[in-house]
Amino acid sequence: MFLIRQAGPKDFRGVFALAKVLDSYNLPADGPYIRKLLHTSESSFAGRLSKEKARYLFVLEKTGSTGYKVPGTLVGCSLIIAKHGTWGHPHLWFSEDRIEKSSRTLKIRKSHPILKMGYTEDGPTEVGGFVVLPRYRGRPERCGLQLSYVRFLYMAMYPERFKQTVLIEYRGAMGIGGKSPFWEAIGRVFTGLSYQRADRLSATNKEFILGLLPTEPIYCALLPKPVQRAIGAIHPAAMPAAALAARIGFRRIPQVEPFDGGPYYSSALRDIRLVRETRNLPVARFPSPRGEGRVRGIRPHLVAAETGGTFRAVLIDGTVSMGRFKMEEKGFDWLKVRSGDPAYVCAVPR
Repeated sequence: MFLIRQAGPKDFRGVFALAKVLDSYNLPADGPYIRKLLHTSESSFAGRLSKEKARYLFVLEKTGSTGYKVPGTLVGCSLIIAKHGTWGHPHLWFSEDRIEKSSRTLKIRKSHPILKMGYTEDGPTEVGGFVVLPRYRGRPERCGLQLSYVRFLYMAMYPERFKQTVLIEYRGAMGIGGKSPFWEAIGRVFTGLSYQRADRLSATNKEFILGLLPTEPIYCALLPKPVQRAIGAIHPAAMPAAALAARIGFRRIPQVEPFDGGPYYSSALRDIRLVRETRNLPVARFPSPRGEGRVRGIRPHLVAAETGGTFRAVLIDGTVSMGRFKMEEKGFDWLKVRSGDPAYVCAVPR
């Protein structure tokens, strides 16, 4: 069984191991950064931080049959950045646009695709930091789905903690040797930095991006063909995550990440399917065979509770009946709840 819970400072070893697998802007393999993130996560779940500072890190933990921990088994994590784009640390993008050019002499009109830098210091909520250890991917427990969707269940619990627009950034195409063709053609030319160095630096300081990268339109036709193909392309490893997001309402927008050219997907918070369909219900046990009879309409649900001030969630079979959510006995052990206690419940989209 797998339990999703909030992360805190005691999870450093497991989260750092996961960061080594992903090593992304939102979850770099950097010890001091991860320690700070875990303290921030603990304070965020406790409601002590504003949107500008809050970050919520969820971990997926392998447990035994009665909910006890299996030592050393954090198998994945995911993150909500309550506000990505704040004063002094803006949210950045390249807009995909077009410029019309014409000649009366030649009677020619052409439309050229361009990229243009944009930024805001009042940005959206962003989800990221999503990684599952390779050996736990593609399993029937659907580890990736649990970690991806739990973030939106949490947003439904506390919509006031988040912005009204939610953004997902997907990793862009990578070439030979792990190099980004997009960065090599634009970013390295103007900064002199490698993709990895620039990505790591931007986690704490973005001044060099606005200071050195071009703010004038970049004509895509002047870029090499492999770079043009990389604009808005998703890394193959991120395609399953993009498919999960599309199922709940996220759509591609005409913006790309300024480092690797990966696409941005967005949705209004209220339009995310999991947010709309999450309900706060008392929990109940499945009836015994001699009791109310056979239970109908059983299907997988994400169920979350905060007993004792700690967020926990599980993916478990259950059904909504007579204003209650009925689930298996083991769910009560994992969530630390009793019959009649409230929980947040959402059926997993088919």
